[in-house]
Amino acid sequence: MFICVCLTLFTLALANTASPTFVSCLKNSGLKTEVPQNATWTNSTTPFNKRFSYSPSAIIYPTQTTDVSEAVKCAVKFGIHVSALSGGHSYSASGYGSQNGSLVIMFRDMAQITYSPSDGTVAVEPGARLGDVALELNDNGRALAHGVCPYVGIGGHGAFGGWGFASRNWGLLIDQVAGAVLVLSNGSVVDLNATQHPDLFWAIRGAASSFGIVTRYTLHTHQAPANVVRYSYGFNNPNLSSDVFAKLLSSYQTWGRTAPKELGIEANIWNGGRLVELGGYYMGNLNDFNRISASLLQATGPPSTTYVQQRSWVAALTEVNGGSPLSTLGKPDVVPLAQYFANAQIPNTMSWFIQFELWGGGDSVISSLPANATAYPHRAHLWTIQFYARSTTSWPAQGTDFVNSMVSAITNSMQGTTFGAYANYLDPELIGWRNKYYAENYGRLASLQKMYDPRGVFMKAQNIGAPDL
Repeated sequence: MFICVCLTLFTLALANTASPTFVSCLKNSGLKTEVPQNATWTNSTTPFNKRFSYSPSAIIYPTQTTDVSEAVKCAVKFGIHVSALSGGHSYSASGYGSQNGSLVIMFRDMAQITYSPSDGTVAVEPGARLGDVALELNDNGRALAHGVCPYVGIGGHGAFGGWGFASRNWGLLIDQVAGAVLVLSNGSVVDLNATQHPDLFWAIRGAASSFGIVTRYTLHTHQAPANVVRYSYGFNNPNLSSDVFAKLLSSYQTWGRTAPKELGIEANIWNGGRLVELGGYYMGNLNDFNRISASLLQATGPPSTTYVQQRSWVAALTEVNGGSPLSTLGKPDVVPLAQYFANAQIPNTMSWFIQFELWGGGDSVISSLPANATAYPHRAHLWTIQFYARSTTSWPAQGTDFVNSMVSAITNSMQGTTFGAYANYLDPELIGWRNKYYAENYGRLASLQKMYDPRGVFMKAQNIGAPDL
């Protein structure tokens, strides 16, 4: 059963601050450069997750691939690690290098989106946000499978997987990559596709940040649906009954094994476990959805609330992200999880939710590929489960234990099950991360990393070849 929840190379000496000579190298190369002395520095280096804070040596803002190449060459000359930052939504602030002293390449000014009608592909620079990509493609009658948050940058999203509600029908974002432009650790630039540098092309589809900096993706697009069915079913559990919770989640899991690929769905656990929402969208007509949803609700029992509406493609994308404008193989025992969060005491400054995302089941395109098709290996699992918590004040001491205990409530009750992890939901404290992120693919990735980045220019926490911290 499976559920998705080496030689170390550190040959560069890190500088904690930007030396004048290093900054001069960047500026003499014509690069827009930001250093700690700039008034904008604090704002530029404040991460999405404030639990993790790193101080780069400098930030550069490229406008073209040659800028990235020159920046890498300067970094190598002065012994500085390099990290790319596209949207800045990493849970571990990985874009800032996972350490002090890195050179951060911020792709704010490289966000071009160019659709090619002749072959149906789109060229996207890494700073482009998912919402803007969706709108640009929709204007051309095209679409991609990708995540729901409109502000996520495509550079990081496409580096490790890229799941969204259309992924069971069209694949992960990495499954739609036709080619890429990559800056290597010596500053050279290569074009990648299935026939040019196929090993690197394989590696960047699941572990891109370990091998270089992608400055452009070319992606296969799909005909945008004229309409989809947006739906949400709410199941109240005001008394936090573990039996009610377990029956609902188990029914959802069993039903999901044969769900049609056109259905995107996840279970969201809201309001401290008192509300379970099954929602997403169906890429088909309303009559077919009604037939499919009838079988789902026969398994789960009737919902407390129902929302079913036919929506345009863009309207559905907007609704599943919470309404923000786009621009800009086993059966887990979930009773212990329900019992845990029903009785756990947490500070009132904390809020949390859990998402049970249906990746596999039925004729899901994600599951149609073998584990070694891309660097991302987990193709045979049914669910990916995301545990998420936040605090309105500084992170409380018991916060991490609370989240880890929710995870353990599932894993400890399923002895003999192999659990993996998803690098786009990066956990900087994950024990055994090599195997959990990359499984049997890690050995090949490690060999490629030593070949293409022997000096560890792109090395940071949980990149290929990194040590345990």
